Amino acid sequence: MALFLFLWYSITAMKIFNNSNFYEDTYYKQSQFSKMLEVARKAGKEVLYNAIRYINNCKEARALKGYVSIQDIFKKYWEDFKNKNINLLQRKGLISSIERFIKCKDFAYGYTFYECTNCKNYHIIGFTCKSRFCPTCGNKYRDERTVKISKKLLDVPHRQFVFAIPVELRIHFRVHREMLSFLFEAVNETFNFLLERSAPIAYKNEQRKPGIIAFIHTFGRDLKWHPHIHALVAERFSDKDGNLRKLSYFHFDMIRITFRNILVNKIKSYYKVKYPKEAKEMTTLLNKLVNEHKKGFYVYGPQLNKESTLKDAKALTNYIVRYAAHPAISEKRIVEINYQTNKIKWFYDPHEDDDIEDEEKKIGRQYVIEDVYDFIKKLIIHIPTKNFNQIRYYGFYSNKCKVKIKNNSLFSIDELNKMLDNTKWINNLKKSYGYSPILCYCGHEMVYNEELSFYPGEKRNE
Repeated sequence: MALFLFLWYSITAMKIFNNSNFYEDTYYKQSQFSKMLEVARKAGKEVLYNAIRYINNCKEARALKGYVSIQDIFKKYWEDFKNKNINLLQRKGLISSIERFIKCKDFAYGYTFYECTNCKNYHIIGFTCKSRFCPTCGNKYRDERTVKISKKLLDVPHRQFVFAIPVELRIHFRVHREMLSFLFEAVNETFNFLLERSAPIAYKNEQRKPGIIAFIHTFGRDLKWHPHIHALVAERFSDKDGNLRKLSYFHFDMIRITFRNILVNKIKSYYKVKYPKEAKEMTTLLNKLVNEHKKGFYVYGPQLNKESTLKDAKALTNYIVRYAAHPAISEKRIVEINYQTNKIKWFYDPHEDDDIEDEEKKIGRQYVIEDVYDFIKKLIIHIPTKNFNQIRYYGFYSNKCKVKIKNNSLFSIDELNKMLDNTKWINNLKKSYGYSPILCYCGHEMVYNEELSFYPGEKRNE
């Protein structure tokens, strides 16, 4: 009783992390944890809170709250799905990516061992799969890319552009995935064309370059195949001496038409060489789309308000980078799965509602109930082909650019180091769930034990 009274009076000053509202998330109150928590209480408030969050976020506690793990879904259904749909799994690296994900953190494939030298308690963590399809590893990949991109960003205004294609073309980019590179190329060539057209002689003599970091998304919130490019574009261009000069006006009519024309020509040339029998049919479709989209294909690129501060610019940049690199679906969007009927329920919030403030005018959250095999099909479509780069750098942001740019970085060394620290697995857990798995309930920090760890290829002592 004393323990819970202590919690009751202390909790109001605490930040509530995921699964850590101590009044509602009460898995920690089970009798098997009482001795452990009593020891933790004696070690101090911080240790006690750490122990409770650790318990509340274990797999059993999350399952009782209705959390659905994508990994558990694939563990149950993958072999049957693979046998029935092998024709859908021919892409390079697809099966291996999924099967690595299924083995993620499985102790049979390696683990690191941490032990408390004070009370002999221990924590084991299995090796991760490094698959971008995995929600956990995908988020880590996203965080690492965020740091990498943030290191490159210069202290100048940036704008986000979104480039999309007509619905009729989407299926062709799914069948011929190598064409996804055309989207990147068309975006880069569009901005170079704008620079060249504004001053043809200066463009050549000064060797003008835009600054572009482009990300590809192949999905919408409803998980349908919807390839589009998010481009973070500096409102500056560089010259051959590394000077940055203002580039804040973007002629949207020209951008849309130029992007359309470049992309259409690339697709025509591709079909002419690779699929000559289908080239005539594709050319007919492309000509039809050009006539229907006389103002060009979809391009969106809002400018930051003039009152926006450097802090706002950093927040927007961070958001774009993180958003553009996240996995197709968060497990938080899965409501439930019925293993008897093989039905899964998940939700998405329509884009159409984003700019509507009046709640009554919004479409509202959409719930999807479907066969779990259909859900799996939707997910695996978005697994990138092996060695396909989903983030690309152009102009003065490209590694190929040999000119040293005369400008400061957007983020300071301290900010970058903090971002880098957050990518470490323990710090990531602290940030998301408020606990460290290697802080023992006795208050001592656990230490890595190489001898008791298991690495693939080693012979295990039985």
